Amino acid sequence: MKVTIPGQNEPISIGNGAVNPLWYQVFKFIETLTPFASDATKSNVIRSNNAQTGTSFTFALTDSGNVCTFNNVAAVSVTVPPNSSVPFDIGAQIDCAQLGAGKVTFVAGPGVTIRSVDSNKAIAARYAAVTLLKIGADEWLLFGALDA
Repeated sequence: MKVTIPGQNEPISIGNGAVNPLWYQVFKFIETLTPFASDATKSNVIRSNNAQTGTSFTFALTDSGNVCTFNNVAAVSVTVPPNSSVPFDIGAQIDCAQLGAGKVTFVAGPGVTIRSVDSNKAIAARYAAVTLLKIGADEWLLFGALDA
């Protein structure tokens, strides 16, 4: 069977002649689509960078959806606070990057569980990055470039 999409000159042959009526609806929908502009797939989201230079830090609500960078020559301890003190929404995401030589390690606040592959809780190396994703009231998933 040959189907011609309105506005097109070339008919489309489908299989052995049997055409599912849903295909016509699909073709009609495709006809309404317009091509992407060259920059249409770019994200227009600009996130804040919370640049930290100390050796300890505790996340705040303003870090949700943003990036925290850690730049120190000494080890850095980053605390994920309990929901009772900093009530992040479930689904909150915080991206983190290690800019300095000091190893960045995540510490669970009271009652908080941080889940990660092999229970690794540190960023793997300088210029590596990880993401924390809140998956429960006091439960976070840590993933990315991790180390013990």
